[in-house]
Parts: sequence; structure tokens; C-alpha cells
Amino acid sequence: MKLGIIGPCDDEINPFLRHLTDATIENHAMLDFHRGKYATIDIVAVRCGVCKVNAAIAAQLLISRYGVTHLIVTGAAGAICQELAIYDTVIASDIAYHDVHEGILTEHHPWMETVYFKADAVLLDTILRANANDPTVKTGRIVTGEAFIDVDGRDTIINDHAPLCVDMETAAVAHVCYANGIPFAAIRSISDTPHESGAENMDKYFTQAGEKSVQVLLRYLATCHP
Repeated sequence: MKLGIIGPCDDEINPFLRHLTDATIENHAMLDFHRGKYATIDIVAVRCGVCKVNAAIAAQLLISRYGVTHLIVTGAAGAICQELAIYDTVIASDIAYHDVHEGILTEHHPWMETVYFKADAVLLDTILRANANDPTVKTGRIVTGEAFIDVDGRDTIINDHAPLCVDMETAAVAHVCYANGIPFAAIRSISDTPHESGAENMDKYFTQAGEKSVQVLLRYLATCHP
């Protein structure tokens, strides 16, 4: 296994970078790629920046330039489901764009059967088993779009997709992995909810949400073998 890790912001990737050993940094497309190891696992990690295109650039470079065999995106997300609490963590079962017309994906490249990218079943199962003792870790649908979702647009997203949470990068990474045949997973911890919504609440909880998602990732890595 050669694992690629993507976190959109410093608070979402730095808690993981602290665990890398033998790390070196290379810059491509204005992004710093951290090559190193976690235990015996080869890792390449990158802060991609916010939103879909930045995430897609990072994902394709991880695959094409660094030859990663598996890819995981980690970080914060906003809850759509009423039952999620701050710092609950969602492991994606499937992923979609909430701001892309269905026909773009099903009638054109990559000619998908549905609008939903499936997380890799083995990664999903292994991450969940590694976190089985943490009741705050859930699995379900994540959707992605360019806008921060507070109140406006929430009902439409629920009606169209019924997701657990929403972010700005995951579907783009899943899209790149789908096109390249690379196993993919997503770990997203909740920084704002329908009950504690708005940018001020996201800012309040964002750093610790990033740290929580990395904790979940590290539990998974502790079970891995190269």
C-alpha cells in the first residue's frame, strides 16, 4: 500500500503530518507534498486548499506523480442530518455533488450509472472496524458543493440526496479516484450542525473537528500492513 492523504486546510492535515517520520517535502502545482512513513506504511500527504478544483488537482497529482494505490480525504464537514452532533465523524459510504446536474456525470465522461461515487468497500469496512469502540463514528452519504450551507439550500440537498453531511472537496477526490480506478475513502468530522449552524460555529469547532478526523484515520492506520 502507498497511501495518499488529502486535507483541505492546515487544521485538517497538520494533526496528521505530525505523525509522519522520515518526511520530505516537494512542491508541485503550488502544493506541498509530504512524503514519509507512518509505521511501515508509505504515505504522501497534502493540504489541497478549499473547494473542488483544488482537491482534484491534489488527488490527480498523488495518483499520477506519486503512484499512490489508495487515497483518503480527511477533515471537517457540516451536518445535514439532525441527529449528528459536533465532532461526530462520518465515514462516507457514497458521495455526490449537490451542485452538479445529474446528466453531467451519467451522460458524459465518466459515464456513471448514477451520480453517486461509492467508497471502497474494503477501506470503509476496515476504517469502521478500527473505530468500532467509538460511538461517535458513523457511516453514510456525504455530498459536496462550492457553497457553505447554513439555512439556504439545506432543504434542497435533503430532498435530492438525504446525506449525513456536506463539504467542499470529497466528491471531487472521489471523482478523480473513480476515473483512475483508485480505492477511495473519506473521513469527515462535524464542525457545525443544524442546531449550531453558521460560520461562527464552524470556526469555533473547526480545529478540533480536524483533529478528530485524524484520530479516526490513525486508528485505521494502526490496523494496516504494507
